[in-house]
Amino acid sequence: VEVTVHNGAITNINILEHKNGRGKPAEVVVDRIMEEQKIEVDAVSGATNSSIVLKKAVENALRGEK
Repeated sequence: VEVTVHNGAITNINILEHKNGRGKPAEVVVDRIMEEQKIEVDAVSGATNSSIVLKKAVENALRGEK
C-alpha cells in the first residue's frame, strides 16, 4: 500500500497490490483506517486474514518499511 499523510492525518491509502484469497474482499478496511485515523479497526467479517494483511501493510508504510 501507499499511504498519504497530511498535517498528521492519514488522507489516502492506495492499495497497490492485494490478493483476497478465499475470503471476501477486505478493501473497506482502509476506509475504516482513514475514518478512525488508527490501524486497529475492526476486521471485515469473512475477510479476517485479508484485513490483517492490509492493516499490517498500512502500518509498514507508515513506518517507511516495504
